[in-house]
Amino acid sequence: MPEKNVDQYGISVVCPTYNCSTYIQRTIESLLNQTELPNEVIFSDDGSDDDTVNIIEKNRDRFEESSIQLYVERNDHQGPGAARNNGIAIASQLWIAFLDADDVWKNEKISHVRKAMHENCSSNCFLHWEEYVKINGDRQPLKHGLNYYDPDLSLLIQLYQKNFLSTSAVVCKKKLVQNAGGFDTTLPNAQDLELWLKMSSHMNLTVLPEILGEYIEELGSISARPYYNRFWTEI
Repeated sequence: MPEKNVDQYGISVVCPTYNCSTYIQRTIESLLNQTELPNEVIFSDDGSDDDTVNIIEKNRDRFEESSIQLYVERNDHQGPGAARNNGIAIASQLWIAFLDADDVWKNEKISHVRKAMHENCSSNCFLHWEEYVKINGDRQPLKHGLNYYDPDLSLLIQLYQKNFLSTSAVVCKKKLVQNAGGFDTTLPNAQDLELWLKMSSHMNLTVLPEILGEYIEELGSISARPYYNRFWTEI
């Protein structure tokens, strides 16, 4: 049962950052422009040596004016998994919404997820579709789980065969992540897949067939997609 005075639909956004000064303002705008706002936003910085943290701090008044609790955690450079774990540790809400610093959400993301929470009370994890924005500007829909995910079959086996969970499109119970031990920081990549596999046996997943975010390709971001290296880690 939720603790007293805790919003059972309260959301903490956890966003790891690392040298993303050229695009972090874009991410900030997507949070502040939500039609229904998150309760708190935690930027967990992974030892940036550019202007990333300063840019976030310059927006502090805007978060406070919107009644969003803002935290900026400064960490040593250990990778996105460690940064996320540090952000999760201080999150005060029952739900964690992951957002990579190079991605953005559609304005109605939080609103639609909260509506789904009301309608699916037994679910402890939500996943929505995204739009993949390539470096050259081309766009294509990412309909996660479509014609693949079957709620009547083992989620572990389905995820082992294909990782259809996208980090910036996942909102789940904080306790679900904590009980699984968080992200494995010893892995060079594929830390998200490893976490989903650990969570899978306790995950009650609901997929929202709506494009509520943009999965943006950025060179050199904290969550840059080194596909070749990731392949070997997954193996």
